[in-house]
Amino acid sequence: MDVWAVTLDTTTVDQLEDLYQKGLLLLDEESRLHLTKYYHRIDRVRGLIGRFLPRLLLKERGVPETSMRFAKTQAGKPYISAKLDVPVGYNITHDSGVIAMAFSSVPNLHPDPPAYRIGIDIMLLQLPKRDTFSGFVEIFSDQLTELERKILITPAPAPPLSKHEELRRFYLIWTLKEAYTKALGLGMGFDFSRIEYDVPNDVVRIDGRVARGWEFIRFELQNTLRSGSVEDYVGVTARFVGEEVAPECKVRAEASPAWLRVFDAKEFLTATLVKLSV
Repeated sequence: MDVWAVTLDTTTVDQLEDLYQKGLLLLDEESRLHLTKYYHRIDRVRGLIGRFLPRLLLKERGVPETSMRFAKTQAGKPYISAKLDVPVGYNITHDSGVIAMAFSSVPNLHPDPPAYRIGIDIMLLQLPKRDTFSGFVEIFSDQLTELERKILITPAPAPPLSKHEELRRFYLIWTLKEAYTKALGLGMGFDFSRIEYDVPNDVVRIDGRVARGWEFIRFELQNTLRSGSVEDYVGVTARFVGEEVAPECKVRAEASPAWLRVFDAKEFLTATLVKLSV
């Protein structure tokens, strides 16, 4: 499993407008129409980067632009439909100032085409304005298990968690649930309370049983803004590898994973425009 992440400062996204306009010209008509429907510039730019990531991956593997083909499953999960010598599965996510793609290929890809069971989710550690953490958790309580609620709101006499650890635990739980359902290629109807992530012990249960055949990896990422402030993100990747490979799995923690490449948005767009134009 590999992850490419692109970071940007959402407060200065207007400075990417010229690159965005040039990038549109390299996309197919359907993609261009889809992106131009977004009202906010940040959504258009994130959408462009999300489309460029798999195209750059294919370009680096020697696939010409004229042979790049993408499609979606009935549930809406994108996949590469072009004929490749070595199949590739991928998934895209974004939140605030980060757009990321997880991907894998043979021999590390479980043979379940066309979309393959690969998922990723990433989220910024932030509490909505005018909200308390307990109130925030209560909003999502029906999508959390009893154990998860206790992990987030520690009962007395246990000492309370720090504000950073509260958010870190919540978003790790949420991104794992998202990554798992995205890997399955399911729509919005999946009941998240069926998935349980015991963060302190890094154990995942599905319908009350320890997950089998899955590889989960959690990671952290920072995005430094022009103002000097730093955004903290957590992410989780999910990949089905088969029960013979992972009969029972625990979530692996990767502080500085070698498989995670991080690009600045301006540099990424500039370089990708050149590579896809050749």
